[in-house]
Amino acid sequence: MTMEDTRRQPGPPDGFVNGHDLSARTPANGLTTTLHRESPDREATRYLAAATQTDLSYAEFVVEKVINERFRALAPTFGVDVPVVAKWALKALHTRASRDYALSVMLLGFLFVSLLNFRWQLMIILTPAVLVAAWLAVSWENWVRLRVVIDKMLRHRFDASKAPEPRQESHRQRLEEVEKRRDGNLVVFSGHSAFIGSGDPLGYRRVLFDITREEDSDESDKDDVPNKADEADGVTERRDFTSQDLHTALVEAFDSKSGLGTKLDNLKVYERLFVNGLNIQGSELFERADSLHCPPASVGKEFLAEAAVHPTPEARTYVCVEMAGWKGQLVVTLFIRAVYTGDLLFLEWTFRVLPPVRREFLRIDRFYDMAKHRQVRLCLRDGLQETIPALLTSPFRALRAYRKPYVAKRRELRQADIIKRGYVFDYGAKRSIRERACGWQRHHYFLARDENMYVLLAQQRLTQAVRDFLKKHGIPLVDYDSQVKVILNNTLNNNTYNVGDVKDSTGVVIGNNSKANVGDSAKGKK
Repeated sequence: MTMEDTRRQPGPPDGFVNGHDLSARTPANGLTTTLHRESPDREATRYLAAATQTDLSYAEFVVEKVINERFRALAPTFGVDVPVVAKWALKALHTRASRDYALSVMLLGFLFVSLLNFRWQLMIILTPAVLVAAWLAVSWENWVRLRVVIDKMLRHRFDASKAPEPRQESHRQRLEEVEKRRDGNLVVFSGHSAFIGSGDPLGYRRVLFDITREEDSDESDKDDVPNKADEADGVTERRDFTSQDLHTALVEAFDSKSGLGTKLDNLKVYERLFVNGLNIQGSELFERADSLHCPPASVGKEFLAEAAVHPTPEARTYVCVEMAGWKGQLVVTLFIRAVYTGDLLFLEWTFRVLPPVRREFLRIDRFYDMAKHRQVRLCLRDGLQETIPALLTSPFRALRAYRKPYVAKRRELRQADIIKRGYVFDYGAKRSIRERACGWQRHHYFLARDENMYVLLAQQRLTQAVRDFLKKHGIPLVDYDSQVKVILNNTLNNNTYNVGDVKDSTGVVIGNNSKANVGDSAKGKK
């Protein structure tokens, strides 16, 4: 079902302006607003839940990744309530299966009667009756899903707590487990996609410098003010530190009262351990007794610290700064890692972005206050176009829907057998349901600007926090300052965020001569 009307419907006023939530604000007159504060990921969850009703291929993807992948880890899904979307996906697929079962009965009954007692007079009456019945069945299914969108998915009508509960107990248990794993600090990835779930690459930067190098006297003379400040701070000798110490300082710099979190709503900062799915089996993180379950969602702080101080090819710790805006429609994430060897310090950071959902998923807002007679007409019109193909393919679709649980169970048993025999199994997460729904356009001018703002603010805060940390530990800053100056100058003066070694990625356009990708396809699309 297309679920698209040619005339745009007037919608209610948005609950936010230019990406900023209006709820819980106190006006100048001292009166509090009546708008309630909503979840920061409400909009993205709402659009994805509606997408399961308008695009059944997406609903199948959600069920496949969330419900049927029992052993693989789930990719972090920034800005989306995954169990809510999965519940609506299960409902949409159940409605479609009910329609296919009904159409199969009609078609097979018609064929049985035709073969058993074929008479032209009977066929002239029976054929139109079957077609009309099939048309009504298809239109009914369209009507059910359209009513779900209009009654449950429109802005100011969507309530995540009212998602339908799954019919099967196994599905309910699975979703309860998924809900518990939402805020874990362990990411188990597959292949080369270490930052799975975080979207498209925006850029990559790194600095490497010798911390044992003393500042030249000439440099000290040229930069006399900072040296006086250093003397005032009493920093005269070098203090040793570890990579974990720098990670902790970065978390505090972004999360403290004076950090970036006070300037941006919905900012989260935490450390996460990233492990390849081929290497987690048999490790301390994943005991052999638990090998027939998903990898754990979280690990202890000792594992984070160990992977930060002694990184291995399989496991590394990153500081993650998640900046969400537009109620989950835009999520920019910064990944930072420091490697300290005693005389050298390597620092790398990567920006990735989850753009807004695809434009076709945004069309649900056109159905606001659509009259009932127009809803009926729309469903009957779409049903008329779909009746013949749906009727002829219904036995195959019905058989496929009936076999799906058994196919999933057989695959689960096969994977369990592979694990029990000790063969290599990839526990890594695949593409998230949020990434599958991403579009390539920035549908609002200010949304594109906010994306650039998040990158610039986070990078500035990062470089300043690292400088403050090094200064407190008596580390000469000449190498660090010179490299950071080049990075910042390239960012601001050249109007682009140079993606460095990241290939086929989207550059962040900044500066007075920049052009934001608003309404046009973003450059760098793979």
